Formats: sequence, structure tokens, C-alpha cells
Amino acid sequence: MIKFTVLSTKGGVGKTTLAANLGALMADMGLRVLLVDADVQPALSKYYRIKREAPFGLTKVITTGYVTEDCISQTVIDGLDVIRSDDPDGSLQTWLLHRIDRGERLGNALNSPAVSEDYYDCVLIDTQGTVGPLQDTAALAATQIISPIKPEILSAREFKTGTMPSAYETMHALLWELVPSLAGHYAGSETAQDTGRDGAEA
Repeated sequence: MIKFTVLSTKGGVGKTTLAANLGALMADMGLRVLLVDADVQPALSKYYRIKREAPFGLTKVITTGYVTEDCISQTVIDGLDVIRSDDPDGSLQTWLLHRIDRGERLGNALNSPAVSEDYYDCVLIDTQGTVGPLQDTAALAATQIISPIKPEILSAREFKTGTMPSAYETMHALLWELVPSLAGHYAGSETAQDTGRDGAEA
């Protein structure tokens, strides 16, 4: 199953519009798509009319670590479901911050039976244009990351100096925290690339 996360540290670049339209396009092609609204501003949750509204949403998914049927709402578009954002106060950011498994939380939840390939072909995760543990777990849940960039210098600069370094630092820090031995090996490999055989800088 392909899991896309639409990610950018800059707001207003069209992440929600891209996620919503890409999801609808794939559903129109016959794929079964699950949208996940991981933005505290629930624009994706309201993008399409809801045919069957689930009593719960992203908060239950993150805090329990599972996706269950009572977290998945059905839109009026056949084959397009959504896990709604239901955290207007942004409390999930704080809740995740104090968990050692914060980076893996959403990814593990999306491995639940309710999101298996028996039900969905693709997952699309929308995120807020900022940096935080909710964005981190959304990024690490993906098999592919999409980062929209407007054809303007400010958006390109933010992608280069904000989105890319943030994603790298997040993955490196979580790797170090969760798998110290592997992270140490990774750091050693980077050092080896920067030095010659005799230990001098290349």
C-alpha cells in the first residue's frame, strides 16, 4: 500500500488542495483511498460532504495507536474515506511530545486491520505548515512524501532551508533515540565519508 504525506513547513502552498484533489482523482480511477487530516485546521475534513460521519477521528487514532471503523468517515465520493481532524486546540502536539514512540505513532496505527489492503489501496496524509511532533509522525508514516512548492523564490527558499532540513533532522534524531546502535553506525558512516583512510579530512 502506498502512503503519501503532503508535507511543507510553509503554509499556504496548497497542501490540502493537493491532498483533496489527488485523493478524489485516485478514487475516480477506482482506487480505494483513505484521507488523514493531520492539520489542526480541519480543512481537509470539510473539503467533501460527509455521507457517514464517524464519532471519532485523529485524536483517538493517535492516542490509542489504532485505526478502528469508528474513526473513519465516508465522503459522498465512492472509494474516498477520511479520518477527520478533531484537535482544534492542538493538544496532540503536546501529547506526542512526551512519548518515546511519537515518531512511529501514526505509522503503526495505519498498520491496523481497518486500513489493510483489504480495504484501501492508498493513504493520503495532510499536514499543517509548521514543525512539530504531529508533522514528524505524519512524515515517518509515509512511503512517499509530496512537498508542493510554488514557483516563487520564497517558497523555494523555505523548501531548501526549512522543509528539507527539518525532515532530515527529525529522522536522524528519532533514529538516534529509538535505535542507538544503528544511529551510531550511521553517524560513523557519515564521518568515514568525510575523512580519508589515514584519518585526515578528505
